[in-house]
Amino acid sequence: MGCERAAPDAEAARHLASLRQAAAARHGAAPAVTDRDGHAIAGDDFAPLLESLRASGSATVETTLDPVVQRAAIEALGDYRGALVAIDPRTNEILALASTGGRELALAEQYEPGSIVKVLTGLNAVNSGFDVASMFPYHCNGELMVDGRHFGDWLPGGHGTLASIDDALAVSCNVFFADVGVRLGRERLDRFMTAAGFNGDVDLGTARVSLGKTVGDYYNNFEIAYLAIGLEHERMNALHVAMLASMMANRGVLTSPKLLRQRRSLLGYVVAAAPLQEKTTLASRVAAETMIRAMQAVVSAPRGTGRHAAVDGVSMALKTGTAGDKKSGLEALIMAFAPVEAPKIAFGVIAVDAGPAEYAGAKIAHDFVEKLKPRL
Repeated sequence: MGCERAAPDAEAARHLASLRQAAAARHGAAPAVTDRDGHAIAGDDFAPLLESLRASGSATVETTLDPVVQRAAIEALGDYRGALVAIDPRTNEILALASTGGRELALAEQYEPGSIVKVLTGLNAVNSGFDVASMFPYHCNGELMVDGRHFGDWLPGGHGTLASIDDALAVSCNVFFADVGVRLGRERLDRFMTAAGFNGDVDLGTARVSLGKTVGDYYNNFEIAYLAIGLEHERMNALHVAMLASMMANRGVLTSPKLLRQRRSLLGYVVAAAPLQEKTTLASRVAAETMIRAMQAVVSAPRGTGRHAAVDGVSMALKTGTAGDKKSGLEALIMAFAPVEAPKIAFGVIAVDAGPAEYAGAKIAHDFVEKLKPRL
Protein backbone atom coordinates (compact mmCIF):
# COMPACT_ATOMS: atom_id res chain seq x y z
CA MET A 1 0.00 0.00 0.00
CA GLY A 2 2.86 2.34 0.79
CA CYS A 3 4.19 1.90 -2.76
CA GLU A 4 0.79 2.72 -4.21
CA ARG A 5 0.70 6.03 -2.35
CA ALA A 6 4.28 7.03 -3.15
CA ALA A 7 3.80 8.40 -6.66
CA PRO A 8 0.70 10.53 -5.91
CA ASP A 9 2.33 11.82 -2.73
CA ALA A 10 5.46 12.76 -4.66
CA GLU A 11 3.40 14.56 -7.28
CA ALA A 12 1.45 16.38 -4.57
CA ALA A 13 4.68 17.49 -2.95
CA ARG A 14 5.99 18.72 -6.28
CA HIS A 15 2.75 20.61 -6.91
CA LEU A 16 2.92 22.18 -3.43
CA ALA A 17 6.52 23.24 -4.09
CA SER A 18 5.43 24.81 -7.36
CA LEU A 19 2.69 26.74 -5.61
CA ARG A 20 5.23 28.03 -3.12
CA GLN A 21 7.46 29.06 -6.01
CA ALA A 22 4.51 30.86 -7.56
CA ALA A 23 3.90 32.72 -4.34
CA ALA A 24 7.59 33.60 -4.11
CA ALA A 25 7.55 34.75 -7.73
CA ARG A 26 5.04 37.44 -6.91
CA HIS A 27 7.75 38.87 -4.66
CA GLY A 28 10.48 38.40 -7.27
CA ALA A 29 12.15 35.42 -5.58
CA ALA A 30 11.21 32.41 -7.74
CA PRO A 31 13.99 30.28 -9.19
CA ALA A 32 13.82 30.41 -12.98
CA VAL A 33 15.98 27.32 -13.58
CA THR A 34 16.44 24.18 -11.49
CA ASP A 35 18.99 21.36 -11.54
CA ARG A 36 18.19 17.66 -11.84
CA ASP A 37 17.21 17.50 -8.16
CA GLY A 38 14.81 20.43 -8.36
CA HIS A 39 17.10 22.92 -6.63
CA ALA A 40 17.39 26.44 -7.95
CA ILE A 41 20.47 27.02 -10.10
CA ALA A 42 22.47 30.03 -9.03
CA GLY A 43 26.03 31.19 -8.46
CA ASP A 44 29.24 31.45 -10.41
CA ASP A 45 29.33 27.77 -11.42
CA PHE A 46 26.44 28.27 -13.81
CA ALA A 47 27.29 31.76 -15.03
CA PRO A 48 27.18 32.77 -17.88
CA LEU A 49 25.00 29.78 -18.83
CA LEU A 50 22.17 30.80 -16.54
CA GLU A 51 20.92 33.74 -18.54
CA SER A 52 20.57 31.66 -21.70
CA LEU A 53 18.49 29.07 -19.83
CA ARG A 54 16.09 31.38 -18.06
CA ALA A 55 12.46 30.92 -18.99
CA SER A 56 10.44 33.76 -20.42
CA GLY A 57 8.27 35.40 -17.79
CA SER A 58 8.42 33.53 -14.50
CA ALA A 59 7.94 29.92 -15.60
CA THR A 60 10.40 27.36 -14.23
CA VAL A 61 12.80 25.38 -16.41
CA GLU A 62 13.70 21.98 -14.93
CA THR A 63 16.99 20.71 -16.32
CA THR A 64 19.19 17.60 -16.20
CA LEU A 65 22.21 19.57 -14.95
CA ASP A 66 24.15 18.15 -12.01
CA PRO A 67 25.79 20.77 -9.76
CA VAL A 68 28.48 18.31 -8.61
CA VAL A 69 29.56 17.58 -12.19
CA GLN A 70 29.30 21.28 -13.09
CA ARG A 71 31.59 22.21 -10.19
CA ALA A 72 34.08 19.48 -11.16
CA ALA A 73 34.12 20.86 -14.71
CA ILE A 74 34.70 24.44 -13.57
CA GLU A 75 37.51 23.36 -11.25
CA ALA A 76 39.13 21.19 -13.92
CA LEU A 77 39.12 24.07 -16.43
CA GLY A 78 40.78 26.21 -13.77
CA ASP A 79 42.43 29.32 -15.18
CA TYR A 80 41.97 28.21 -18.79
CA ARG A 81 39.34 29.98 -20.86
CA GLY A 82 37.16 27.32 -22.37
CA ALA A 83 34.27 24.93 -22.04
CA LEU A 84 33.55 21.43 -20.77
CA VAL A 85 30.31 19.61 -21.57
CA ALA A 86 29.56 16.34 -19.77
CA ILE A 87 26.89 13.80 -20.69
CA ASP A 88 25.66 10.64 -18.96
CA PRO A 89 25.94 8.13 -21.83
CA ARG A 90 23.39 5.84 -20.19
CA THR A 91 20.62 8.41 -20.67
CA ASN A 92 22.35 11.05 -22.82
CA GLU A 93 21.33 13.66 -20.27
CA ILE A 94 23.57 16.71 -20.09
CA LEU A 95 25.18 16.92 -16.65
CA ALA A 96 27.42 19.95 -17.13
CA LEU A 97 27.60 22.91 -19.49
CA ALA A 98 30.59 24.70 -18.03
CA SER A 99 32.27 27.81 -19.43
CA THR A 100 35.11 29.87 -18.02
CA GLY A 101 36.38 33.27 -19.01
CA GLY A 102 33.15 35.20 -18.61
CA ARG A 103 31.41 34.05 -21.80
CA GLU A 104 29.15 31.15 -22.74
CA LEU A 105 31.50 28.96 -24.79
CA ALA A 106 29.97 25.48 -24.50
CA LEU A 107 27.16 26.06 -27.01
CA ALA A 108 27.80 29.31 -28.83
CA GLU A 109 31.46 29.14 -29.88
CA GLN A 110 32.92 26.83 -32.52
CA TYR A 111 36.58 26.00 -33.04
CA GLU A 112 38.75 23.94 -35.34
CA PRO A 113 38.65 20.43 -33.81
CA GLY A 114 41.98 19.00 -34.89
CA SER A 115 42.84 15.38 -34.25
CA ILE A 116 39.68 14.34 -32.40
CA VAL A 117 38.22 13.97 -35.93
CA LYS A 118 40.67 11.10 -36.52
CA VAL A 119 38.35 8.95 -34.41
CA LEU A 120 35.57 9.58 -36.94
CA THR A 121 37.87 8.96 -39.91
CA GLY A 122 39.00 5.66 -38.42
CA LEU A 123 35.47 4.68 -37.44
CA ASN A 124 34.27 5.51 -40.96
CA ALA A 125 36.95 3.35 -42.54
CA VAL A 126 36.51 0.34 -40.27
CA ASN A 127 32.70 0.48 -40.44
CA SER A 128 32.62 0.74 -44.22
CA GLY A 129 34.64 -2.44 -44.64
CA PHE A 130 37.83 -0.68 -45.72
CA ASP A 131 40.73 -3.05 -45.00
CA VAL A 132 42.58 -0.87 -42.51
CA ALA A 133 44.57 -3.80 -41.13
CA SER A 134 46.21 -4.34 -44.51
CA MET A 135 47.89 -0.91 -44.22
CA PHE A 136 50.06 -2.13 -41.35
CA PRO A 137 52.86 -2.12 -40.58
CA TYR A 138 52.71 1.50 -41.70
CA HIS A 139 55.82 3.65 -41.94
CA CYS A 140 55.47 7.37 -41.25
CA ASN A 141 58.50 9.41 -42.27
CA GLY A 142 56.82 12.74 -41.54
CA GLU A 143 55.15 13.43 -44.87
CA LEU A 144 52.69 12.08 -47.39
CA MET A 145 52.78 12.82 -51.09
CA VAL A 146 49.28 13.87 -52.16
CA ASP A 147 48.75 14.88 -55.78
CA GLY A 148 52.42 15.76 -56.05
CA ARG A 149 52.43 17.92 -52.90
CA HIS A 150 54.05 17.30 -49.53
CA PHE A 151 51.49 16.81 -46.74
CA GLY A 152 53.40 17.09 -43.47
CA ASP A 153 52.91 15.48 -40.10
CA TRP A 154 52.82 17.44 -36.85
CA LEU A 155 56.02 15.57 -35.92
CA PRO A 156 58.52 16.62 -38.63
CA GLY A 157 60.61 13.46 -38.45
CA GLY A 158 57.55 11.23 -38.46
CA HIS A 159 56.43 8.47 -36.11
CA GLY A 160 58.39 5.63 -37.63
CA THR A 161 56.81 2.21 -38.04
CA LEU A 162 53.29 1.83 -36.66
CA ALA A 163 52.07 -1.69 -35.94
CA SER A 164 48.32 -1.06 -35.80
CA ILE A 165 45.59 1.55 -35.77
CA ASP A 166 46.05 1.59 -31.98
CA ASP A 167 49.59 2.92 -32.52
CA ALA A 168 48.46 5.37 -35.19
CA LEU A 169 45.76 6.93 -32.98
CA ALA A 170 47.92 6.84 -29.86
CA VAL A 171 50.60 9.03 -31.47
CA SER A 172 47.96 10.93 -33.50
CA CYS A 173 49.72 10.33 -36.81
CA ASN A 174 48.55 12.93 -39.34
CA VAL A 175 50.10 11.04 -42.24
CA PHE A 176 48.26 7.79 -41.59
CA PHE A 177 44.81 9.31 -41.09
CA ALA A 178 45.26 11.69 -44.01
CA ASP A 179 46.14 8.65 -46.12
CA VAL A 180 43.00 6.86 -44.93
CA GLY A 181 40.89 9.94 -45.69
CA VAL A 182 42.21 10.25 -49.23
CA ARG A 183 41.52 6.56 -49.85
CA LEU A 184 37.97 6.90 -48.51
CA GLY A 185 37.32 9.94 -50.69
CA ARG A 186 35.25 13.08 -50.34
CA GLU A 187 31.82 11.52 -50.81
CA ARG A 188 32.27 8.87 -48.13
CA LEU A 189 33.79 11.36 -45.69
CA ASP A 190 30.99 13.87 -46.30
CA ARG A 191 28.26 11.29 -45.83
CA PHE A 192 29.72 10.07 -42.54
CA MET A 193 30.34 13.58 -41.18
CA THR A 194 26.75 14.54 -41.94
CA ALA A 195 25.48 11.45 -40.10
CA ALA A 196 27.73 12.45 -37.18
CA GLY A 197 25.93 15.78 -36.86
CA PHE A 198 28.02 18.16 -38.94
CA ASN A 199 26.00 20.93 -40.56
CA GLY A 200 23.08 20.04 -38.30
CA ASP A 201 21.56 21.18 -35.04
CA VAL A 202 19.89 19.75 -31.96
CA ASP A 203 16.78 20.73 -30.00
CA LEU A 204 17.64 21.08 -26.31
CA GLY A 205 14.14 22.23 -25.39
CA THR A 206 15.49 25.61 -24.34
CA ALA A 207 16.84 26.42 -27.81
CA ARG A 208 17.97 24.83 -31.05
CA VAL A 209 21.75 24.68 -30.96
CA SER A 210 24.00 24.37 -34.00
CA LEU A 211 26.49 21.51 -33.95
CA GLY A 212 29.71 21.32 -35.91
CA LYS A 213 30.02 22.39 -39.51
CA THR A 214 32.23 21.81 -42.50
CA VAL A 215 33.78 24.91 -44.04
CA GLY A 216 35.71 25.85 -47.15
CA ASP A 217 36.11 23.83 -50.30
CA TYR A 218 37.87 20.48 -50.08
CA TYR A 219 37.82 19.97 -53.81
CA ASN A 220 41.06 18.00 -54.17
CA ASN A 221 42.86 15.20 -52.35
CA PHE A 222 45.21 17.59 -50.56
CA GLU A 223 42.27 19.39 -48.94
CA ILE A 224 40.51 16.07 -48.26
CA ALA A 225 43.61 15.02 -46.32
CA TYR A 226 43.11 18.05 -44.07
CA LEU A 227 39.42 17.25 -43.65
CA ALA A 228 40.30 13.72 -42.50
CA ILE A 229 42.47 15.01 -39.65
CA GLY A 230 40.17 17.80 -38.46
CA LEU A 231 42.07 20.80 -39.78
CA GLU A 232 41.01 23.68 -42.03
CA HIS A 233 37.59 22.32 -42.96
CA GLU A 234 35.67 21.69 -39.72
CA ARG A 235 34.44 23.70 -36.74
CA MET A 236 32.90 22.27 -33.56
CA ASN A 237 31.51 23.37 -30.22
CA ALA A 238 32.04 21.53 -26.94
CA LEU A 239 28.49 20.16 -26.99
CA HIS A 240 29.13 18.35 -30.27
CA VAL A 241 32.44 16.97 -29.00
CA ALA A 242 30.65 15.58 -25.92
CA MET A 243 27.91 14.07 -28.09
CA LEU A 244 30.51 12.20 -30.14
CA ALA A 245 32.22 11.03 -26.95
CA SER A 246 28.86 9.65 -25.80
CA MET A 247 28.38 8.05 -29.22
CA MET A 248 31.63 6.16 -28.76
CA ALA A 249 30.63 5.20 -25.21
CA ASN A 250 27.40 3.81 -26.69
CA ARG A 251 29.34 1.77 -29.24
CA GLY A 252 28.42 3.70 -32.37
CA VAL A 253 24.93 4.99 -31.52
CA LEU A 254 24.59 8.78 -31.68
CA THR A 255 21.74 10.21 -29.59
CA SER A 256 20.56 13.78 -29.30
CA PRO A 257 21.26 14.96 -25.75
CA LYS A 258 18.64 15.92 -23.18
CA LEU A 259 18.86 19.17 -21.20
CA LEU A 260 15.23 20.10 -20.52
CA ARG A 261 13.17 17.80 -18.35
CA GLN A 262 10.11 20.00 -18.45
CA ARG A 263 8.93 23.55 -18.15
CA ARG A 264 6.32 24.48 -15.54
CA SER A 265 4.02 27.44 -15.18
CA LEU A 266 3.77 29.49 -12.00
CA LEU A 267 0.98 27.21 -10.82
CA GLY A 268 3.08 24.11 -11.33
CA TYR A 269 1.48 22.83 -14.49
CA VAL A 270 3.72 21.27 -17.14
CA VAL A 271 3.61 23.58 -20.17
CA ALA A 272 6.43 21.97 -22.18
CA ALA A 273 8.01 18.53 -22.11
CA ALA A 274 11.47 17.45 -23.20
CA PRO A 275 11.96 16.99 -26.95
CA LEU A 276 12.16 13.40 -28.14
CA GLN A 277 15.72 12.13 -28.31
CA GLU A 278 16.68 11.01 -31.81
CA LYS A 279 19.06 8.10 -32.37
CA THR A 280 21.32 7.29 -35.29
CA THR A 281 23.42 4.14 -35.60
CA LEU A 282 26.58 5.67 -36.96
CA ALA A 283 28.67 2.50 -36.91
CA SER A 284 28.52 -1.14 -35.89
CA ARG A 285 29.48 -2.20 -32.40
CA VAL A 286 32.46 -4.11 -33.82
CA ALA A 287 33.77 -1.01 -35.60
CA ALA A 288 33.21 1.11 -32.49
CA GLU A 289 35.09 -1.37 -30.30
CA THR A 290 38.06 -1.20 -32.69
CA MET A 291 38.28 2.56 -32.27
CA ILE A 292 37.61 2.42 -28.53
CA ARG A 293 40.61 0.13 -28.14
CA ALA A 294 42.66 2.67 -30.07
CA MET A 295 41.30 5.50 -27.86
CA GLN A 296 42.43 3.56 -24.81
CA ALA A 297 45.92 3.37 -26.31
CA VAL A 298 45.95 7.19 -26.48
CA VAL A 299 45.96 7.11 -22.67
CA SER A 300 47.91 3.93 -21.95
CA ALA A 301 50.64 3.77 -24.63
CA PRO A 302 54.10 5.14 -23.75
CA ARG A 303 53.89 7.63 -26.63
CA GLY A 304 50.16 8.24 -26.26
CA THR A 305 49.24 11.91 -26.60
CA GLY A 306 46.72 11.50 -23.76
CA ARG A 307 48.97 9.68 -21.31
CA HIS A 308 48.92 12.62 -18.87
CA ALA A 309 45.14 12.21 -18.56
CA ALA A 310 45.39 8.77 -16.95
CA VAL A 311 43.62 8.36 -13.60
CA ASP A 312 44.54 5.43 -11.35
CA GLY A 313 41.75 2.89 -11.11
CA VAL A 314 39.61 4.37 -13.91
CA SER A 315 39.76 3.04 -17.48
CA MET A 316 39.44 5.83 -20.04
CA ALA A 317 39.01 6.11 -23.81
CA LEU A 318 40.20 9.47 -25.07
CA LYS A 319 41.43 11.46 -28.04
CA THR A 320 43.39 14.68 -27.97
CA GLY A 321 43.16 17.41 -30.57
CA THR A 322 45.32 20.49 -31.05
CA ALA A 323 44.23 23.17 -33.50
CA GLY A 324 44.32 26.88 -34.18
CA ASP A 325 47.13 29.26 -35.00
CA LYS A 326 50.41 29.16 -33.09
CA LYS A 327 50.72 32.93 -33.39
CA SER A 328 47.34 33.68 -31.83
CA GLY A 329 47.25 30.62 -29.57
CA LEU A 330 46.46 26.93 -29.89
CA GLU A 331 43.22 25.31 -28.79
CA ALA A 332 43.36 22.08 -26.79
CA LEU A 333 40.49 19.65 -27.35
CA ILE A 334 39.55 16.41 -25.63
CA MET A 335 36.91 13.80 -26.44
CA ALA A 336 36.65 11.10 -23.77
CA PHE A 337 34.53 8.72 -21.75
CA ALA A 338 34.95 6.53 -18.68
CA PRO A 339 34.93 3.85 -17.43
CA VAL A 340 35.40 2.05 -20.74
CA GLU A 341 33.57 -1.15 -19.76
CA ALA A 342 30.46 0.52 -18.30
CA PRO A 343 30.56 4.24 -19.21
CA LYS A 344 29.07 6.72 -16.76
CA ILE A 345 30.54 9.97 -18.06
CA ALA A 346 31.33 11.23 -21.55
CA PHE A 347 32.74 14.69 -22.12
CA GLY A 348 34.16 17.21 -24.51
CA VAL A 349 36.72 19.90 -23.66
CA ILE A 350 37.81 22.95 -25.61
CA ALA A 351 40.45 25.11 -23.93
CA VAL A 352 41.22 28.33 -25.81
CA ASP A 353 44.83 29.50 -26.24
CA ALA A 354 45.88 26.67 -23.93
CA GLY A 355 48.61 25.10 -26.04
CA PRO A 356 49.03 21.46 -27.14
CA ALA A 357 46.26 19.13 -26.00
CA GLU A 358 48.67 16.48 -24.77
CA TYR A 359 49.51 18.82 -21.91
CA ALA A 360 46.73 21.33 -21.19
CA GLY A 361 43.84 19.23 -22.49
CA ALA A 362 45.09 16.05 -20.87
CA LYS A 363 45.47 17.83 -17.52
CA ILE A 364 41.90 19.13 -17.67
CA ALA A 365 40.62 15.63 -18.52
CA HIS A 366 42.66 14.08 -15.70
CA ASP A 367 41.49 16.61 -13.13
CA PHE A 368 37.84 16.27 -14.20
CA VAL A 369 37.78 12.46 -14.01
CA GLU A 370 39.80 12.48 -10.78
CA LYS A 371 37.18 14.73 -9.13
CA LEU A 372 34.38 12.41 -10.28
CA LYS A 373 36.24 9.21 -9.41
CA PRO A 374 33.98 8.36 -6.42
CA ARG A 375 31.04 8.27 -8.84
CA LEU A 376 32.79 6.12 -11.42
